[in-house]
Amino acid sequence: METPQVVVLILNYNSWKATDAYIHQLKLQQGIQLSVLVVDNCSTDGSYKSLCQHFQSDKQVEIIQSDYNGGYAYGNNFGLKHLQKKLLEKTFIVISNNDISIENPELLQELVTSYNQCDDIAFISPLMHMDGKPVRNTAWKIPEFSYDIKTVLSCNVAKAGEAVYYDLPMQQKLMPVDCLTGSFFMGKLDTFAQLDFFDERTFLYEEERILGQKVKKAGLRNYLALKLNFFHEDSAVISKEMNHLSQIQHLLHSRLVFHKYYAETNIVLLAFLKTFYSLFLFAKKVQLKFRKSNGSVY
Repeated sequence: METPQVVVLILNYNSWKATDAYIHQLKLQQGIQLSVLVVDNCSTDGSYKSLCQHFQSDKQVEIIQSDYNGGYAYGNNFGLKHLQKKLLEKTFIVISNNDISIENPELLQELVTSYNQCDDIAFISPLMHMDGKPVRNTAWKIPEFSYDIKTVLSCNVAKAGEAVYYDLPMQQKLMPVDCLTGSFFMGKLDTFAQLDFFDERTFLYEEERILGQKVKKAGLRNYLALKLNFFHEDSAVISKEMNHLSQIQHLLHSRLVFHKYYAETNIVLLAFLKTFYSLFLFAKKVQLKFRKSNGSVY
C-alpha cells in the first residue's frame, strides 16, 4: 500500500519556540510522508525570521508568511491555498495548533486509516486530552439559537453545555459528530476547497461551528476517532495578545456571522441577537471603565 502523504499546517503568531518544538515532535511520526507548512500570521516578535533560520535547510519544512494578520480563518486559508498550487487534491492536511503534544508515533498514520474507513467523511480528529484526561469539547453539536443567549448571560452555562456536548462512547472507534475542535483535525485538500475553506469574516472563535454547518449542508460528516489521542495545552497566546473584552467581541461577531450566513435564523431573531450583543458589549465596557476607575485589574 502506498505511504500516505500528510501535510501538517501550523499557524504561528508570536510563538516560534513552541512551533519549533512541535515540529521536532511531529518528525517522530512513522508510516507517512510528512511535510510541515508553517504560516506565520505576521508575528511582531521576529518569529518568521527565527523559523526561517531554524529550518532553512530542512526539506520537510516550509515557512511562509501571510500578507497580514487576519486571524485563524485567513491564516489557515492562506496556507491551504498555497498548498493547492503544489499538491494533489487528495493530499491529507492536518490543521494544527502549535501547543499540541503527540505521544503515539503512528498517530497520523492511524488517523489516515480511520479516515479511509468512512465513505461520507469530511474531517476527522483524535480525542483531545487536557491535563491527562479526555475532554468533551473535542466535538460538539451545532448549538441552537438559545445557546448563544444563555452562554452570554452566564446563566445555566453548564446546562447549555450539556445540550451541545456528546456523551463519549469510549468503547466505540469512530463517532459521527457535528463539530470538531479547530486545534487538531485532518481532512483532504480537495474537501477544504469543496467547502470554500474557512470563513474569513471571522477572526477568532466559532470557525468549527461554521465548518460543521458547511459539512452538514454538503451531505458529509465529521468523525471523532475515540481510540486515538492528542494532548492540548491551554494556549497563552490569545490571552497574552488580546484583552478579555476583545476576545468577547470576536466571539459575538463570529456568532453573528454564523447566524447571518449559515444558520436558518430569521431576520427578526437576527436583529434581536445583534441588539442583545450590542447591549451586552456596552455593559461590559461600562463595567471595565468602572473597574479601572477603582484601580481594579480587568
